[in-house]
Amino acid sequence: MEGFVNNSVGNPSAPARHMAPAPMLEFYDEKAHYSDVLKALSPAFFLLTVAATLMLAIL
Repeated sequence: MEGFVNNSVGNPSAPARHMAPAPMLEFYDEKAHYSDVLKALSPAFFLLTVAATLMLAIL
């Protein structure tokens, strides 16, 4: 076997042999949870706002 690579990482250019498992549909409630996403992203928005404000204050 000439092309066989025997290491733990494998060949990154080779196609994936296994697909990622599909999410379990029994927990999917078919609702868009925009408020939960906004709550999760609000600290990042706050930090970006503070950083932009500080950068503008330096000018």
